[in-house]
Amino acid sequence: MNRSRARAIRRKYHRRTRVTVRKAWLLSALAAAVIIYGAAARIRERGREAKGAQVSIETPGSTEMTGALDSGRLGNVSVGNIKLDGLTMEQAASKIREAYRWDMKVRDGEESIALEDLTGPQLDKILETIEHADRDKPQSYELDYDRLEQAFAGQAAELAQKWDRGAADSQMESFDKDAKTYRYTQEQYGRSLKQEQLVEELMEAARKGEFRTEIQAAFDSIAPKRTAAQARDQYKVIGTFTTTTTDNKNRNQNIRLASDAIDGVVLKPGEEFSFNLATGNRTSEKGYQPAGAYRNGVLIEEPGGGVCQVSTTLYHAIINSGYKTTERNFHSFAPSYIDRGQDAMVSFDGYAGPDLKFVNTQDTAIGLRASFDGKQLKLSIVGLPLLEENERISMRSEKVRDLEPPEPVYEENPELAYGEEKIVEQAQPGSVWKSYRILTKDGQVEEETFLYTSTYKAKPAKIQHNSAALPSAGDQPQADAGENNQEGQTAGTTEGTAGDAGTAGDAGTAGEAGTAGDAEPAGEAIIPFGS
Repeated sequence: MNRSRARAIRRKYHRRTRVTVRKAWLLSALAAAVIIYGAAARIRERGREAKGAQVSIETPGSTEMTGALDSGRLGNVSVGNIKLDGLTMEQAASKIREAYRWDMKVRDGEESIALEDLTGPQLDKILETIEHADRDKPQSYELDYDRLEQAFAGQAAELAQKWDRGAADSQMESFDKDAKTYRYTQEQYGRSLKQEQLVEELMEAARKGEFRTEIQAAFDSIAPKRTAAQARDQYKVIGTFTTTTTDNKNRNQNIRLASDAIDGVVLKPGEEFSFNLATGNRTSEKGYQPAGAYRNGVLIEEPGGGVCQVSTTLYHAIINSGYKTTERNFHSFAPSYIDRGQDAMVSFDGYAGPDLKFVNTQDTAIGLRASFDGKQLKLSIVGLPLLEENERISMRSEKVRDLEPPEPVYEENPELAYGEEKIVEQAQPGSVWKSYRILTKDGQVEEETFLYTSTYKAKPAKIQHNSAALPSAGDQPQADAGENNQEGQTAGTTEGTAGDAGTAGDAGTAGEAGTAGDAEPAGEAIIPFGS
């Protein structure tokens, strides 16, 4: 009995022991599984963080383990007033860039200009420093505002170049031929960007963290120096000159047409005036009449003869006003209406030719006026004065030397008797002249400037004779013998031959040689006679 009970007790004990062992084994296995699962979850979390996903896994009893493994987060870090504690670098970068997102603009009242991002480069450098810094130590960062201010100053200067504009003074604009008055432009105020004020306002916004804002720029107003009313008073005749024409109706008609073409011309600053372009080709279709003109030294009738008096008169007005010509030509033969060395020859075939030109070197427009009343031709320059009140400019010329006339030109006149000659036109010597620009102040010569040299050709005398006329009986020599008669005949023949030789000179060979000198530009062109 006792033995049987003892065996039963032992069997029961062994069963309990086996159950306990089994339970301990199961608990150990379960604990091991939990540890392995938690470690695997943390590994997966880190992998997802590397790919941009934030995973937080909590299991019973795993909270402390997860916090211990979360060593990639930032500690006590701030940028400006932005706290980054507990954030990953990716989260910190996103938060900073959102807080400092750049959209700064400046408006001038008409357009809005977006400013270049000035914080981006600084923020990149700050984030790089945070990433490599000791995370166990507190970190605090600020923008470099001194550097930011310098950059704002550069941007303000660029905006000033774009937006600043000077005041526009009123000046001559056009000429109303019907009303005989000039029109003037309307004055305009200028403006200057207040750069320092703009930089201060930009810096104030930056320090407040207002990087998404638009600032209205302020400007200083610049008043014009001359209004339209003042321009009407200040513009005046600054140079004028008058010459006297002839009684030739055709020539005067040509002068009137050329004057009308020039009257009212307005030259803008820097613009060049061309007499030929202003009048255009001077043709009969435009109403120009035939008048005396020289072609290669020969007097002919051509439409437009006489317009050189207009160009010469204008030339003096240009000089008197203080301007300088860019092109001026002298005649082949000196005209009678102006002092030698002071003429201005023009010729035009519709494409090219000797011209009279000058440039408006002022920063304001000028106008040309022309009038022809009776036989008085007047040309004027209207503008703002170039010279001082007590200054005057004129021209003077001095002869360098005379040029001998060529051999006479003979013409046949059957009405003349043998040996008789009739001078139709006297020979005229040529000459060489030097011209000077004279500046006087209070009547005293201040400056004398050489301008140019003009060379005028000489004209041969024109003589009429009758080379076909025979000597009368009284003009023939007496002969006593046949031999003497033969000698007389020979002498007479010789005399006649000599006369023929004179006729050959009459052909104007020597004169033609002088005309060949027309190879100079002034001579080759068709030159209005006496112009």
